[in-house]
Amino acid sequence: MADMTQALTVMERQRQALVDAYVQRAWNMWKSLDPADWWNDAITQGVSAWITQNQIAFIKAMRHLGVSYADVMLGMVNMPSDGQIPEYIVTRDNTDPWAVSVRPADAYRSMAVRDPSIRPLAWDNLDDYVQKAVDDWLDAAVKRLTDNANTDGQIAMNSAATQRFHGSGVRKYRRVIHPELSKTGTCGLCAVAATNVFSTADLLPMHNNCKCTVAPITANNDPGLKLNREDLDAIYRKAGSTSAADLKSVRVIMESHSEIGPILTQSQWRREYDDGTPAPEWHIPDLKMTRTALQRMYARAMEFQQHYQKVLDTGEEDDFPFEGRKYSFRPSVHLRQAMSYQRAWLQYLRSTLGLAA
Repeated sequence: MADMTQALTVMERQRQALVDAYVQRAWNMWKSLDPADWWNDAITQGVSAWITQNQIAFIKAMRHLGVSYADVMLGMVNMPSDGQIPEYIVTRDNTDPWAVSVRPADAYRSMAVRDPSIRPLAWDNLDDYVQKAVDDWLDAAVKRLTDNANTDGQIAMNSAATQRFHGSGVRKYRRVIHPELSKTGTCGLCAVAATNVFSTADLLPMHNNCKCTVAPITANNDPGLKLNREDLDAIYRKAGSTSAADLKSVRVIMESHSEIGPILTQSQWRREYDDGTPAPEWHIPDLKMTRTALQRMYARAMEFQQHYQKVLDTGEEDDFPFEGRKYSFRPSVHLRQAMSYQRAWLQYLRSTLGLAA
């Protein structure tokens, strides 16, 4: 168990470093915007296009970490490492990485519309009331960014690890809890689910900011069971008999989130949007889904290029619908820079898809 614990510690240190580095890069970009930029789709889409290239690199790094971790774990259960693992696969169904990358701006706006009287022209020299409001808006944006990074990174890492297990002949795995990685320790959902066994053909059920990892199970080895048992016993001892009993009685429901797949919850998952429209069915991400997402983003980038140019040529606002969403591209001193990000993104997608220039 000492070797396994050490492998998990090293993996977690590397995982956190990758998450922190990506979040820092992305947040530095968001922080470079003026207050008005957060309301200008020409700017937020250009910035999120730049961020999405970084997000894809981040996911590739997390998948590489997952494979490296899986190889160490396979060695501990005396299984050879085998199977080709794709360098990149999207982490979410029914959306695409670009749409996810722009969500910090959506979070900012969702908070800001609650007080339409506050629309600062700059970030400094604000009175206390306005400063508090603006800080809340920015906090919502960085929280959305961080939550998405943790969720997508964890999915990428665990998905690559279980794919490696499967390619090496392992057909079952166990979730490994990490009480040391959360300020409040392992949640009750994960503690209960830690007793379950999963197929390597399936994704690990998650929840927001879940830190659980995976361990292979063979006919003669189930290292995650002993590790979890030690952690759970420690949790129960620390919690005391009443809390421990409450934890053991937690009812875990596994539902399917339309974007990230299997999730752990204590209540029935709402399978529809606010307007009553049924949420689309989730499918496990694969190379075909990845290419479809890249093609969708390419079509969006091609469409946006026309609107960037129109605003640049006319100096006037351009409002237009696309993919069921309304966009407003407005003149800005940062318009050319955003357009440059967009062009670089378009070229990246063209190259990735293997399209002729």
